[in-house]
Amino acid sequence: MKIIVIGEGGREHALVKKLAESEEVEEITCFPGSHAIGLERLITNDNAIRTVPGIGVTDAKEIANFAQETRADLVIPGPEACLEAGVGDLCRKYGIPFAGPCSRGARLETSKAFQFQFLCDSGIPRPAGEICHTVSSARAFAAKHLNGVAVKADGMAFGKGVLLCSNPLDSDVAINRLMVSRECGRAGDVVVMQERVKGRGEISLHVVTDAKSALLLETACDYKREGVGDTGENTGGIGGFSPGPVLKDETIFKIREHLLERWRRGCENEGIVYRGILYPGLMLVGEVGIRVLEFNARFGDPETQVFLRRFTGDLAKLMYASATDTLEKSMLSWSPEPSVGVVLCSEGYPRRPKVGREIAGLDVAAKVPDVEIFHNGTLNSGGNWLSNGGRIVTVTAIGSKARESAYEAISRIHCEGSWFRHDIAEHLK
Repeated sequence: MKIIVIGEGGREHALVKKLAESEEVEEITCFPGSHAIGLERLITNDNAIRTVPGIGVTDAKEIANFAQETRADLVIPGPEACLEAGVGDLCRKYGIPFAGPCSRGARLETSKAFQFQFLCDSGIPRPAGEICHTVSSARAFAAKHLNGVAVKADGMAFGKGVLLCSNPLDSDVAINRLMVSRECGRAGDVVVMQERVKGRGEISLHVVTDAKSALLLETACDYKREGVGDTGENTGGIGGFSPGPVLKDETIFKIREHLLERWRRGCENEGIVYRGILYPGLMLVGEVGIRVLEFNARFGDPETQVFLRRFTGDLAKLMYASATDTLEKSMLSWSPEPSVGVVLCSEGYPRRPKVGREIAGLDVAAKVPDVEIFHNGTLNSGGNWLSNGGRIVTVTAIGSKARESAYEAISRIHCEGSWFRHDIAEHLK
């Protein structure tokens, strides 16, 4: 099988590494890929992963043309930007299996206004909210919800367009940041205002779908806020663990009936044929209730790095089945052991990360038993690893001492000014 993976971060590094373990795979090309991804090798023939630095994730025509010319068997998207750019639309036009939604289906993530209206029209449980086109309407909504709101930029903001507010003053600052100061550019022309929902906890739910079915993957939990105890600014995700909280049978029933079945009917009403990964973020409320906080149309980051450590099936076969409407539940198998991931971040992240700093100790950290390190934002220059993004690496571990191992490994990595949260997966202490 010849596979193309789109992306260059830690999520794509984890996907490539797991795909390279499949006996079905003879070639993997990654657009654009990274130095770290290019070091992975296939178990079938020991070939290295091909990376194409000159072509970005939104270069839809170039990626689709390459897939057609090389007769690729499968294309797997990483970031949402490639979905919005229409890579999936072109691949399907050329008859190439694509394990992701079309650009219209991707709007479930790339437009918060479309997403919220879809949730309302489909009767999917969600926090109360309103689509606001003006500053005054956004402030009016916040004034009615004194216990806090979430202010969400409509367009893509790469993990930085959701501002969580605890009081009216915070809300006013957030509205100004998105709609007046335009910190996220045109993404903040329209915002979705939603009430803050308090519950038993959030979980990241990944669902692999084809045109006729949907299979639940193992749960995970991620950490979005920069500070210990979930304080400070939102980030793109700086840690996680799997499995998440054990779900009661009635909660699983509600996920299947109140979420997935209604989501499927909503897609039909919108004329969307959805394949690939659906990744809803849920708040668990009451004993068995759920509220959908968001939809994502691709694998999560860093959740993917974490839960793929526990996946023992053949990822290549699973994603090909998703793209070709041949999913079977027997394709899913998991290790019962927990996994943990901790992200090493650059100084200044998530505001203005300082990059280009040398990273030491990666080889020493990788020697900790049961640890794997996935590169989010690095480059290799003259044999030296340098930071090249806000999130540098995700250090993962699996097993009964997963948390201890992950923190031991990350403590061995040194990069000037770097930092990480110290309270990931505290329940595993």
